[in-house]
Amino acid sequence: MIKNYIKIAIRNLVHHKSYSLINLFGLTISMACCVLIALYINDEVSYDTFHEKSDRIIAVGSAPSFGGRMLSTPYPLADALVTEIPAVEKAVRVGGGTGRLLLSRNGNDYINVGSGDYTEPAFFDVFSFELLKGNPGQSLRDPNSIVLTQSAANQLFREGEELLGQPLYWQKKDTLITLEVTGVIEDAPHNTSVKYRSLISYNTQAERWRDPSAWKAFSPRTYALLCSAESLETLPGQFKELGQKYYETKEGEQSTDTFFAIPITGLHLSEINSSDGFTGSRTYLYLFGSAVLLILMIACVNYINLATARASLRAREVGVRKVVGAVRRQIATQFLGESVLLAIVSYIIGVGIAQLALPLFNDLFGTEVVWGVSLSFWLWLLLAAAGVGILAGIYPALYLSYFSPTAVLQDKLKQGPSGAWLRKTLVVGQFAMAITLIISALVLYNQLDYVQDKDLGFNDEQVVSVGLPNDQLWRLRDVIRGNLLSSPGIQEVSVGNNVPGSFGIRLGNKPTDISPQEEAATPDESIYFAPAVVDHHFLDLLDIDLLAGRNFSPNLSTDREQAYIINEKAAEKLGWSPKEAIGKSFGIRKEGRVIGVAENFHIASLREEMEPVVLHMFEPSSWSSSGSILARLEPGEIEAALNFIETNLEEYAPHQPFEYQFLDEKFDTMYHTERRLANIVVLFTFIIIVIACLGLYGLAAFSAERRTKEIGIRKVLGASVSGIVRLLSKDFLKLVLLGFMIAVPVSWYVINRWLQRFAYKIEIGAGIFLLAGGAAVLIALATVSWQSIKAALMNPVNSLRSE
Repeated sequence: MIKNYIKIAIRNLVHHKSYSLINLFGLTISMACCVLIALYINDEVSYDTFHEKSDRIIAVGSAPSFGGRMLSTPYPLADALVTEIPAVEKAVRVGGGTGRLLLSRNGNDYINVGSGDYTEPAFFDVFSFELLKGNPGQSLRDPNSIVLTQSAANQLFREGEELLGQPLYWQKKDTLITLEVTGVIEDAPHNTSVKYRSLISYNTQAERWRDPSAWKAFSPRTYALLCSAESLETLPGQFKELGQKYYETKEGEQSTDTFFAIPITGLHLSEINSSDGFTGSRTYLYLFGSAVLLILMIACVNYINLATARASLRAREVGVRKVVGAVRRQIATQFLGESVLLAIVSYIIGVGIAQLALPLFNDLFGTEVVWGVSLSFWLWLLLAAAGVGILAGIYPALYLSYFSPTAVLQDKLKQGPSGAWLRKTLVVGQFAMAITLIISALVLYNQLDYVQDKDLGFNDEQVVSVGLPNDQLWRLRDVIRGNLLSSPGIQEVSVGNNVPGSFGIRLGNKPTDISPQEEAATPDESIYFAPAVVDHHFLDLLDIDLLAGRNFSPNLSTDREQAYIINEKAAEKLGWSPKEAIGKSFGIRKEGRVIGVAENFHIASLREEMEPVVLHMFEPSSWSSSGSILARLEPGEIEAALNFIETNLEEYAPHQPFEYQFLDEKFDTMYHTERRLANIVVLFTFIIIVIACLGLYGLAAFSAERRTKEIGIRKVLGASVSGIVRLLSKDFLKLVLLGFMIAVPVSWYVINRWLQRFAYKIEIGAGIFLLAGGAAVLIALATVSWQSIKAALMNPVNSLRSE
């Protein structure tokens, strides 16, 4: 019987080619989207599950009293976890290393092998990364030991060459350090939160970074291996006791400094983990999962609409089957089998399309999703595809199998209004979704245009930022500046340890600690300032105007010791107007006075509010000695000027890689995620519109076919072609307009929620909604007009003869 069901299903699908192709196309595209998003979700939730003891590994984070939760922890925490918390079996520190590891075999020709991290022998006890060469217990024990990744080893050594025991020279800022290769580890897989390129023994770190009493210095990440997975529940209380023991509190108060644990398998998708793009965020999993379900739902709607619309064409088949003894269950199974067969065929084709599209998917989403997954994954997807077939076919199967054989065979079948109303409702839903996405895409692109075109408060045209990453280059910054100005391709040069787009430090103090003369509205709340060490060319190079006061002067020693320039936002926070701020006492790390108030300028993306900025020329001893050169280049001399800068820097630091970025590009990259999201929304919108229009095309074709005689009579009685086109199109356009009315409030809510991410955003006017609605109407009109015109142009003689 099953064989017979399949045979009949195939015959029906082949016989009604246009109907089958419309459904097959929609289901195939939606299945391909489902496969790609399923691979993406599977990849995201698989992070760190490959560790043998993944159920017992945790990442320990800090929740210090000065606010916020972070994964940086004090150095002594790892030892305290093992000795004072019974639930912890082992602990390991990772991090605090160099962001750029420059290695050489001969003291020359240094190779950048990526980032390096300090860690300990327990690294191999906690994690399951494979050590390809070396002893896990010994390779990271001694100072100046390094374990290379396979890719780093391939860069430095020839194939087959002995690696262990080989010396390497490490260019660390201004110092040359000799390291010994003690192991080779596999490259970190992309689906791990514990990223590394090479591992260096933690004992290589200077003693000041390994202070067993430094509970208030936060640097490495700390991971722990629990005695059992159930031990996780006992940690919060023990962590609280640990914080109370090692952090001082005022008498009668309890310490608010504490620690928290995150299972390693949940770290990637936790709020505390910082990731770029669409990785490491549950929000995007839900967003893209919902989007692909909408696409699948619209394809199912097409099947339901076309199946119920064609019900009368298969009524005789149902009647004959019932007369010869078929019961309703058997007929329903037959129709359900057709939809399941169509869904499975669509799934098989969709898998092939998804495999071809995977590189494009990774490029669009900025991910590293791989095709190789377990067999069970594909079996679950196959079952899901069969479930889609059941979902799409269940209503048509029940609807068609309900027909009375007597009524059908006597041509007295009366179809109630419920089927028509269902089809209309589903079409409205389809276009409501499509219009919502059109509006969202328009808002996304308008917002991106707005943030890219908005005045940032400074002139970033042709301004390049070049890193001065070590002490020597930073100390010679004035000499380097003078050399660079000798190039005709360079207009102006300035140096600073923080530049727009890269202000990495925030200092928070109460207003009274900053200035005894403050008049802040909230004197008990800390104000967080973004400070920068700059020279007296900084404001001029960026064309930042002063609202009051003056710029730094190289001829005044007081300017180098105790002068501050603040921006208007900083003055406002302290309760001053720009003119009132001049001469006021002011101190961030050092007492001084305000000599100037600059116009506000953005130092971060427009997702953030304008921040208080503080500029000064003196350099606190506790700050790292590094920074950047800012150079404004001549428009026609960009390449020559960059080559000139590189040549000059090589003279003082021959082994440092030359890295630069233009300020406008720096700010532009801040919106990469939003730009990718806008492109993805456009793609989803296009897919949904195409599938919805195919369904609308099928309904229009069927409607024109069923009204052939009516059209012929109307033409005989004098109806014009345009009049018949309006007659056949108006009902569908009404449904699209109704979908537009539903989409407006839904899209307004969704896009307003998204715009809340930006401190500076566009105003949503009626024009965007009208444009989206007009586009939807034109698309729908173009879809149904072809069939309407074709029917209207038919010879009425042929129309009246048709059966």
